[in-house]
Amino acid sequence: MLQTTQSISLNGSSVIDGASVVNFSTSLSADQAYSSISMQIVDMELYKANKDKVREDRDTFQKQADTLVDGLCASEGK
Repeated sequence: MLQTTQSISLNGSSVIDGASVVNFSTSLSADQAYSSISMQIVDMELYKANKDKVREDRDTFQKQADTLVDGLCASEGK
């Protein structure tokens, strides 16, 4: 019997005044209880000057990841 799983890669960037400051990425699947997010700082000076905004973007990215994994779990009956 064929068994399959579905996974999704999600990527995002925190952009301040047109410049990419931080890149976010994660890979999601229904069999993961928790998704970890990778955060790569692209511009340290802009990051230091805009930590609050970047952290807000990180939280938004996490919420989007949570919504996607919830949808995967629902579609696979988990």
